[in-house]
Amino acid sequence: MPSSLTSPVTIDGFDIMSGMHIPGGAQRHILTRATTTDETYKYWQTNTDPVFHHTTIESAYNACVSGRNDMIIVSPDSHSRAEAGVWAKNMTHLIGAYGPARMNMRSRFGQSAAFSPCLTVSGYGNTFANTYYMHGTASATNLNCITDSGGRNSWINCHFLGQDATAMDEAGYNLFYLDNNESYFKDCFFGGDGAAMTDGTLLKFGDNVDPPRSVFENCIFMMCADAANPTFIDVEAGCGNCWLIFKNCLFLNSGTQLTYGVDGTGLGNADMFFDSRCCFTDVADITQTGQDAYIHCGPVTTTVAGILTNLMATYPDHS
Repeated sequence: MPSSLTSPVTIDGFDIMSGMHIPGGAQRHILTRATTTDETYKYWQTNTDPVFHHTTIESAYNACVSGRNDMIIVSPDSHSRAEAGVWAKNMTHLIGAYGPARMNMRSRFGQSAAFSPCLTVSGYGNTFANTYYMHGTASATNLNCITDSGGRNSWINCHFLGQDATAMDEAGYNLFYLDNNESYFKDCFFGGDGAAMTDGTLLKFGDNVDPPRSVFENCIFMMCADAANPTFIDVEAGCGNCWLIFKNCLFLNSGTQLTYGVDGTGLGNADMFFDSRCCFTDVADITQTGQDAYIHCGPVTTTVAGILTNLMATYPDHS
């Protein structure tokens, strides 16, 4: 008789079914590809109650109960989507069955058609971990990979990749649109250097939720710009009065020097804090004059110019 996933399987309290510990985790659902020759499919088809084994993300998502701490475990396969995804449930978690990689996890979601966003998260209290989101199909309309308009969601060890130079040539492009409050990002990777970025931004803070305070810890933002227009971060005018906190985050550009690392249009209401381990490469300035008073860096220096210099990557003399 196939086993059920209603109870966690643990070793010293660590949940080996999810690959991470979610306190009070309820039902576990397994998502594999429908290819019956895949080893992951054969294993879970044999050892799992069919109620908990799914071959589409829609089926797995529909089986979860909002607010119960249900979990979907994603097999280390390509799960291509033909239409935009919606995550409107609360406390419902998507966990990739993969190790602690920082890029190109094999538990991944891509696009087989042009649509934007790839995923809209409107629910709150959800965790997304060990997953890779590949965005783009050579269409100028693919302007957004992830929109998170819920609240208090966590993104742990996720890679968001913009791989469509056609879309990244548009001023309206943003890889991740964060329009909520109190979200947490840890060990995440935004972007890459395989496709040129001509315009737009990697991370955009919206203006619809007040306050949109969020924390980014140990994250990497990467691009290869072929123009000075793109930014790593864009803040819409009207962003709520809050702190946006970055701890040990790297902003790496391997292409044309950017005019600004941060478009701080909305920073009249919001402040950004970067700890002393953060730095930007290949940017002329962190942000434009008039917005620099809202950028804070530790350790504190006595001048705004000094604060901004602290965030710039240096080239030490090894001679």
